[in-house]
Amino acid sequence: MEIMQVVWENGSRMTTKEIAEKLPDKKITTLLTLAGRLIDKGALNSIKLGRSHAHEYWAAISEAEYQKMQTQSFVRSIHNGSAKSLISALFQDENLTKKDIEELREFINRETDFHD
Repeated sequence: MEIMQVVWENGSRMTTKEIAEKLPDKKITTLLTLAGRLIDKGALNSIKLGRSHAHEYWAAISEAEYQKMQTQSFVRSIHNGSAKSLISALFQDENLTKKDIEELREFINRETDFHD
């Protein structure tokens, strides 16, 4: 997510070095590994620059698309694909306020009306 944030905030292509400058706590090898995973997921694009190990990166998807992708992955892996299980877990911990619950009801009603 940190790499994607840097790329989205920059708004244009960035080299490995430029990303590393924005994330000084990360080693280049770690950045290359993480960037490779993001490329495999379809979130990031890259081209190799010359014969060196330098690459140029740019976002393949928007931040909203990335959040949706990560949320779907989380629901699949932790809640066996069940949105009901996710929401149930939130209710059980009592993290939701009455306002949160009302907003969820409105969202569900809007989505239900849209898909009918």
